[in-house]
Amino acid sequence: MIVNSSRPHIAVVGRRNVGKSLLVNSLLNLQVTKVSELAGTTTEAIETKYELLPYGPVVIVDTAGIDDEGELGRKRITETIKIIASSDFALVVLDARETLQSKELELFAYLDRLQVSYIVAVNKIEFGVNPNLLDELKELRITHFEVSCKEKAGIEELKRRMIRLLPQDDEPPLINDIISSGDVIVMVIPVDAFLPKRRLILSQVHMIREALDENAVVIVCRDKELGSTLSNLKSYPDLVIIDSDSVTRLAD
Repeated sequence: MIVNSSRPHIAVVGRRNVGKSLLVNSLLNLQVTKVSELAGTTTEAIETKYELLPYGPVVIVDTAGIDDEGELGRKRITETIKIIASSDFALVVLDARETLQSKELELFAYLDRLQVSYIVAVNKIEFGVNPNLLDELKELRITHFEVSCKEKAGIEELKRRMIRLLPQDDEPPLINDIISSGDVIVMVIPVDAFLPKRRLILSQVHMIREALDENAVVIVCRDKELGSTLSNLKSYPDLVIIDSDSVTRLAD
């Protein structure tokens, strides 16, 4: 469970034995997670507070492999999914020698669906880089950095890019520049099978927070409840926030 909520959280994710724990140690320049050639060494998420200079304090979360097996493995994957949904940023680790696997493609789709920013670290380049992997990443338009944790290559460049992509205090507002105190806002939250129960995507949380900071009233409903929600209001809301997929479903 993530408890250091005031610090941006960076989830380090990927398949087993791609070097996630070694990359965490390399980023922190500390031996904070156990490293082994055996797949599945990391069985529980490990949170580490870290001063990512010049950005500031963050929490880096080393996670279990997204391709873990067995009943216990499925529970670990579920926990990793929850961690990703609660994170501000993700660092996806790949093995430079291999091509993209189905679990990794599913992971990219999940991150995109949750609107969690991420970059890819192509690790173990000391063994060579599979050109087909680079072609796949280029086709998907995924930003990646080639690193070698064992040889400490590319780590500083990776850090610098992470800092540029992490949330900034001066990021532009989502809605608080178009709402006023007392406004009534209806936010439509689609039921998403990719999202764990009791979770909202980060942009939804930020919009609710901005509305509350402006002393606006926020009404949250599902897309199929939008009609009844509007009919129960005494007057039209000042703003309705709804995604394009929900609009298409309602139109049909």
